[in-house]
Amino acid sequence: MQMTRYRIAPAGARSTEQLVEAGGYGYAHSCVTSENFPVRGRGEVGERDVVLIGFDRDVNAAEALAAAAELGLERPSYEDALHFGIAHPTVQQEHPVIFLHDPWFGYFGRRDVLCLWSNAGRRELGLEGFDDTWDPRHRFAFLGAR
Repeated sequence: MQMTRYRIAPAGARSTEQLVEAGGYGYAHSCVTSENFPVRGRGEVGERDVVLIGFDRDVNAAEALAAAAELGLERPSYEDALHFGIAHPTVQQEHPVIFLHDPWFGYFGRRDVLCLWSNAGRRELGLEGFDDTWDPRHRFAFLGAR
């Protein structure tokens, strides 16, 4: 298992749309809006550690969550994904980054989570199915214990 640690510093009261814009993505999924992903804890400040975990095999959400729990890591929020994309824009060009926050029940009943990835050199913010299985290219973002 590979682990890499990054810092984010959420600050200010910005809407989901403002955070997406600040991320400077070449593409952002049209469902990533304040209606579906409202920013909670407006004005929250303070640095946090985001820990990315990589596996050498295909894993599903339950396996990634169990590994994070064994390491004492906490589940991220979707706001953490938005702040991470702003603070560390090049990471998603190395590996797709999955944020296993509480899933959003999207269209057709699929449970979705935010994912940062790159496509043809363009940074993208999208949705991945929480019930999917991911290959070793992917990294899973969790929070260091507070």
